[in-house]
Amino acid sequence: MFVPYRERSVQVGMRVRVYRNLLKPNFFSIQAMEGPDKGKVVGYARAVGLENVRFVVSKKTWERVISEGVRTVFAFADGALVDCLEALPAGFDERITLMPFERCYFFNRQRPEIPVTEAARGYLFGADFWAAAEPAGLDL
Repeated sequence: MFVPYRERSVQVGMRVRVYRNLLKPNFFSIQAMEGPDKGKVVGYARAVGLENVRFVVSKKTWERVISEGVRTVFAFADGALVDCLEALPAGFDERITLMPFERCYFFNRQRPEIPVTEAARGYLFGADFWAAAEPAGLDL
């Protein structure tokens, strides 16, 4: 469910930037990257569905977080808004996460040594981005 901020809104398909809300850890902040509220937070949601996702980390801000212990937003997911829900829907089981005190990049929890910079579709929920597992190919 989308919770609007200051009566702002966003439409499905619009490009948004989504990041974990530091004051409300169960919510994600949704920032419009186009439209009349471009660059502004338009609302919050517990689960945010995105397509054509790009994971971005500001290395300079991450270094400051590590050296000074300052909590600030330094990473986000950028993509086209699909929907906002209360919980993670079924079918998304690939966990992509960011653990700033271990690595300065997003990674799949099954393969933490490999940075992940994009995903086709998934949901930000809890502490992770949940993507659909790719169907296994046939060995012929």
